[in-house]
Amino acid sequence: MRFKTAASILTFAAFLFFALSCWRSQVSENQGLVAAPSKTPLLGVCVLLPKDPKELPSFAAAIKQAGFGWVQADIPLSRINPREGFYEFNYGNFEVALKVLSQSGLHLLLKFLGQADWISRDPKGPHADWDETLNLTPPKDKAKWQEVVKQIVRRYGAYCQAWQIGNEPDGGGYFRGSAEDYMAYLEWTSAAIRSVQPEAIIVAGELFRGLVEPNSYGDVLRKLVRRPDLFDVLSVHYPLAPPKHAAGMEDYLKAMREAKINKPIWNTEQGAGITCDYLPEGATTHIRTDGGLRLSPLKAVAHSLALGCEKVFLFSWNYDASSIGYRPDVQTECRVAAENLDGSSFVRKLDLGDKNITAYLFRRYDNEYLLTVWTEVKGLTVRLRLTSGKPVTVINHKGEKAILQPRSGQVSLVADFCPKVIRGLQKGVQVSRE
Repeated sequence: MRFKTAASILTFAAFLFFALSCWRSQVSENQGLVAAPSKTPLLGVCVLLPKDPKELPSFAAAIKQAGFGWVQADIPLSRINPREGFYEFNYGNFEVALKVLSQSGLHLLLKFLGQADWISRDPKGPHADWDETLNLTPPKDKAKWQEVVKQIVRRYGAYCQAWQIGNEPDGGGYFRGSAEDYMAYLEWTSAAIRSVQPEAIIVAGELFRGLVEPNSYGDVLRKLVRRPDLFDVLSVHYPLAPPKHAAGMEDYLKAMREAKINKPIWNTEQGAGITCDYLPEGATTHIRTDGGLRLSPLKAVAHSLALGCEKVFLFSWNYDASSIGYRPDVQTECRVAAENLDGSSFVRKLDLGDKNITAYLFRRYDNEYLLTVWTEVKGLTVRLRLTSGKPVTVINHKGEKAILQPRSGQVSLVADFCPKVIRGLQKGVQVSRE
């Protein structure tokens, strides 16, 4: 994220607003300013909410212990509002779950995704495969739809300030309408939310295809950036995946830059459900290739921040037995990522002359610099030298720590396939291969 040098008091004031806001946590290094500690954490996770209230306290505690500060959940709107004028706000103990999660200190991102047949454009149209009552065609009546949204926000706004509008309207199949239909849906929904909760954070898009053919059915991104008044955050899905699965961050950054929009981008679905330990020799984790599907949490989070995302929501916590919630080792690496990268701003990628070595430099709010480093090929190890006049701390993906003492102003360490964090560095740190 880049800010131009303040040329007036007004510009400087605007910068301060964003620096202190929970919507932005990064600042440009060349300004010499320090990122304030984030009021809201950077790491989130997509969840299915337990329906048994007895499970909720331990559910929330486990998510927090793994380092997550945000949870994203769908609003089961067709169940809450199955017919006009009727609301069962605690369907499946949904409201109880929101209350428990919120009181535990977690931030909620609730998603509007589909609705009941009574208000849908086509009552017999496509429905969700996970819920036969959830109609995926757009709502047909603006006034009635906005009344539904207002009721939801009035009720759940006590627990939630961030609202996600739609899901992959550019072709994922979860919004069965055109790009124009999505823009109308976004306009109707965001206006209704803000009429009840003016300070709401509108998270729009949930895009995964990036820049597609102009004026095509899925050409949402170009239309979205023409209406920055409708959203506060641009949401994207799995920007580290191979091109055949998703567009890269470059598409979103280009569209925002050309539209002169300076708003955060959140990666709200990023797969990272395996650690380095389980991959065979020779396996690779280069992003934008098939290796991008094998990323571990620390690699995924560091890559996302380096590309320009301000928050990263990993997918998923408890969807099946391979999910993060069932893997203690993955939870541990999530916690390592959160503990070390929260409150940090990306500085630069270090060029070590080999595409198989990835090293990112970050700066924390307290002016400490840290490095994330790994190789992209299982079995490849590289010895590095870091300049430092003081001892540095190396933290591996399991959270294990080692103190390295400098010799003649340098510290030597080995980078391998499993990611590491090096703490206690100074601004002018130099890194080279031995």
